[in-house]
Amino acid sequence: MVVICEDLPEPRNCVSLDPDLKDSDGIPAPKVTYRLSENSSKMLAHCVARATEVLQAAGAKETVAEAPLPFAGWHLMGTARMGTDPKTSVVNEWGRCHDVRNLFLIDGSIFVTAAGVNPTNTIQALALYIADTIKKNLASLFD
Repeated sequence: MVVICEDLPEPRNCVSLDPDLKDSDGIPAPKVTYRLSENSSKMLAHCVARATEVLQAAGAKETVAEAPLPFAGWHLMGTARMGTDPKTSVVNEWGRCHDVRNLFLIDGSIFVTAAGVNPTNTIQALALYIADTIKKNLASLFD
């Protein structure tokens, strides 16, 4: 049995530039900072307890839980959230970076929060929407 929980946005969870690690061209590497929040820890504990109850009710003689799974796939999203306010978001409502006019982000980072399941279809839909919006506004995009 697998428990899937959604982390709430946490300002301290982010992707930044590593101050020390650089690639062969001297470009800083991305640094992912993530800590399981108190809320996420409580959600996992609650879900594991309910799952254990279900398994025991179904006749399980023994249950083992490991949460969070250290080698599970994680969909880290929301690190460059979409929104209209540059104080609380990184890109506008069509993926354009508030601070860098010719930079558009088209991936799971622009989600305002994490999806509960695989995000691929939503990312594809956003990519089409953003590409269409760029195309529609191309003539005046950098005025």
